[in-house]
Amino acid sequence: MDERARIKSTRLVFARVTGEMEDASVAAAEGQAIADLATAQRACDRLIVLLEVCLRRLRRLRRSLG
Repeated sequence: MDERARIKSTRLVFARVTGEMEDASVAAAEGQAIADLATAQRACDRLIVLLEVCLRRLRRLRRSLG
């Protein structure tokens, strides 16, 4: 893959991560409105999953960049 293609691919990954981070922001904001601990646990679990997805994608990108 030439450099232009790699840059385009990298930009697409960053765009995906941006969307995933926005989803995580919404989940965190929703967590601020919790009324009980069970809801807080679910909100926390959802946020962890969303952030782990971002982290996995970024780690994969970092490895591919060398």
